[in-house]
Amino acid sequence: MAKKDLISKKDAIDFLGISEKNFNNYQKSSGEIRGYKLRGRWQFDRNELIVFEQLKEDRTVNLSLSEYEKCFEFAIKMVYGGLSLNGIRGQRTEVQAADDVILGILAEHAIKNFLSKKFGTNIKLDDKVHPEQITPQDFDQIEDKGLFRKPKFGVGVKASKMKNAYLVLGSNEVELPDRKSDVYIFARVGLPSDHLFRILRDHSFFKKVRIFFEENEKFKKILKLERIPIWICGFVYTEELEKVTSIPGQEFSNGNRYVKSVGKLHNSDKDWKELIGKL
Repeated sequence: MAKKDLISKKDAIDFLGISEKNFNNYQKSSGEIRGYKLRGRWQFDRNELIVFEQLKEDRTVNLSLSEYEKCFEFAIKMVYGGLSLNGIRGQRTEVQAADDVILGILAEHAIKNFLSKKFGTNIKLDDKVHPEQITPQDFDQIEDKGLFRKPKFGVGVKASKMKNAYLVLGSNEVELPDRKSDVYIFARVGLPSDHLFRILRDHSFFKKVRIFFEENEKFKKILKLERIPIWICGFVYTEELEKVTSIPGQEFSNGNRYVKSVGKLHNSDKDWKELIGKL
């Protein structure tokens, strides 16, 4: 057995180049990062961190600005096509609703790119907005021997921000026959919270304030939006989901949820090939 090359938590965070909050979530909540507690302090094996980082890089798809614009356009059409403005935080504005749904749309496009480039599997997404109708399956067609057909397996795509350690589904998404999928793919989306400001940074409405920020050191800057990293974390079959009333750091006060920690998702190349074979 190879000797462990242990480093401190601070060095591990610096090594991975992520925030302490995300690091803590990946270690304590999802179990993606394994720690070793020695003399009351957490330490981490550098070689294991390298494996973690390599898998992350291999599973990350960077969407271009043009792809982002296409996804955001679709999100806006969904909102104005009858999407409910009632969210988990209560009533949303149209801007908030579009901001919520764009994560899933970006994830779908990233997964499409991932399956094509990594495994040579081409899928089609439903690129039409269906007013006042929820489309339960996110894969519309899959290529089979040069022709596209409907998938044999229902696939749902779920997305969240980079900090989250769990795939979380509402009870309707699992218990209602016309809503549930056979498998759920989970992705973390690195979309900046000010992405809309970044898109409009050169617009006359924003340009003056952007220049003001750039001329004053104490103000944050409106940066350019050049790419959106999507981290495809893996997938879970519906029967493997866990029915719970809480996850670390969050209580579900209004009913049960079906969840799976990212560390327990299927994510090896073999896993993906087996899933593709079922589609």
